[in-house]
Amino acid sequence: MKKDFSRRDFLKAAAAGVVSTSTLGILSGCSSGSPASAPKGTYKPGTYTATAQGMGEVTVTMTFDENTITDVVLDLANETAGIGQAAKDTLIAQILDGQSVQVDGVSGASITSKAVMKAAADCITQAGGNPVVVSPGSSGSAGTDWLGQAPEIADSEIVKTYDYEVVVIGAGTSGTFAACSAVEEGAKTVLIEKSGADFGGSGIRDTLGAIGSKQQIANKDNPDKFDVIRLMYQHSQGYGDQRLFKVWADNSGEAIDWYTERMAKHDVKVLHEVDNHDTGEKFEFYDVGHSVQWEGREYKSQFTMFLLLDDYKAKGLEVHHDTEMIKLLKDGSKVTGILAKSGDKYVRYNASKGVIVCTGGYSNNTEMLQALQPETLKMTGVNRSFPGSSGQGIKACLWAGGIMDETHAGMIFDRACVKPDASGPEDAGWFWMGSQPFLKVDLKGRRFTNESGSYDHILHTAFNLLPEHTYAMIWDADYPEDIKRFESHGCSRLYPHANGTESVFPMEYIQNVMNPDLQKQGYIVQADTIEELAGKLNIPADNLKATVDRYNELYDQQKDEDFDKEPFRLSQLRTAPFYGTRQCGGYFIATMDGVKINTDMNAIDKDGNAIEGLYVAGDCSGGYFHGSYVNLLAGAAAGRSVTFGRLAGRNAARRRV
Repeated sequence: MKKDFSRRDFLKAAAAGVVSTSTLGILSGCSSGSPASAPKGTYKPGTYTATAQGMGEVTVTMTFDENTITDVVLDLANETAGIGQAAKDTLIAQILDGQSVQVDGVSGASITSKAVMKAAADCITQAGGNPVVVSPGSSGSAGTDWLGQAPEIADSEIVKTYDYEVVVIGAGTSGTFAACSAVEEGAKTVLIEKSGADFGGSGIRDTLGAIGSKQQIANKDNPDKFDVIRLMYQHSQGYGDQRLFKVWADNSGEAIDWYTERMAKHDVKVLHEVDNHDTGEKFEFYDVGHSVQWEGREYKSQFTMFLLLDDYKAKGLEVHHDTEMIKLLKDGSKVTGILAKSGDKYVRYNASKGVIVCTGGYSNNTEMLQALQPETLKMTGVNRSFPGSSGQGIKACLWAGGIMDETHAGMIFDRACVKPDASGPEDAGWFWMGSQPFLKVDLKGRRFTNESGSYDHILHTAFNLLPEHTYAMIWDADYPEDIKRFESHGCSRLYPHANGTESVFPMEYIQNVMNPDLQKQGYIVQADTIEELAGKLNIPADNLKATVDRYNELYDQQKDEDFDKEPFRLSQLRTAPFYGTRQCGGYFIATMDGVKINTDMNAIDKDGNAIEGLYVAGDCSGGYFHGSYVNLLAGAAAGRSVTFGRLAGRNAARRRV
């Protein structure tokens, strides 16, 4: 596995998915039925080639006889070494074995997987076949019970039994912290992960939220924990559990310090993100984010997972890849282990102290989304979540007596764009600049909201109020200077934070790579006049010109009399060329509702009692978010994952049995 990533490697990897394949619906766990394939005898024998956008251009060449796909050749030379390229053999096998484009994909290589699937669908179409796909908002098994029943596997089918004290499921943010923390406590621990060893799980997220870290205290920028708890509780509309918020607030600083110290041994920095509080911003935010800075190489925080796991393997941690939990095992009311599938064999893992479920949410399970979050599914333009987010861990906990949140939550940001002739979020592009507070207008050219604030609120406004759920963002040639002045927060920021901590994406990447690619593909349009821009966006020119004139007037007087946007986030639109794009739907990252837990990280049953031996952490756990994400609390979800993962690992290892 390559672990030293150059700046170019990072930017190339981060650039992935400019064109979404969410419309294909080829998502891990999407369908409960058998894979769909073209009808027998409908192919035109021959060899066909198609391309699609992954990290770079992906080329798929497929050969057909009259009835079957006989050969698949993938050119993944432009994909990330060790991730997308490593998925090649698996993807070929899945297409050939399933005789279909509707395959599981490869966890960690989701962008490459989806690009291969899209190009493969094109090849099947060229051959005269009909690649069956599932669209957003639909389900291959609509109306069915997404939970189903726990599978019954005979003991005679179980080929091997392992004995551990702690079994952790899922090598993502929470699972990595849980497994390492359990080993620190002296527990015999195994971490199982359903994806292959070439990548692992989802890795560790970019920005981790915390209170009370050593850096926050040293920077004299440590928020009052009860101010932050109040913001989280208000954002959850009272559905969030204040006891869990306080557990995070009391323990997150230690979790970040632990991570920071271990990364320092590898010359990797984890730095506090400090922003300017003197701008007059009207939306409440707190500097809780901490992000990885990989000195001399540019960073990719997901890969710090390998550094941690290598360190703790040396201390006794075992990691089993290509192993998927099927269900939890119980003795009476206690969880005692899991039944898993390794390759095509069933195996049992006994866990004398506890099982920790860290399998992520269900953002790649269309059936669950349709049942639990249909509005999120309809708002999705670009699905960048991990293929492994199938909801299987949530199901297993519910089968074992756990209960799920009554209300649901998704993390979806306003960073998708569509072409001017689009009538929905299908075939959207990944538009990182979409969260910047430039002028935004409806399809009649009229301004409709304060563009400053939370990433997803404007998506909700568009979904509820605007025709075609679509609006347009307008900017001019001076946009780099405008964005620097806007001083946005968290992952939307495109310049270094006030204390020098680097942003997730640098501005030069947006200018030189992402926006030019979107413009070349027809998502962003450019014009010499506002009237010409309106024509290219299919917006009434007179209305847009009047709106721009009014917006310039508000900028000149440095007071937004229409929607009260902060003066420093107003911008003038006077310097050609002018740019615009339509925004419809969002960039979907994760679901954040799940199995209810107590403050010890135990899953609870319908009576509120702890399920002994079962711990849950990360996006598959509940009691925390409602509706949407607390966007101005950078790293709130990942901060929960690292903190609760660490606590779950400790608590399980310390359990007396």
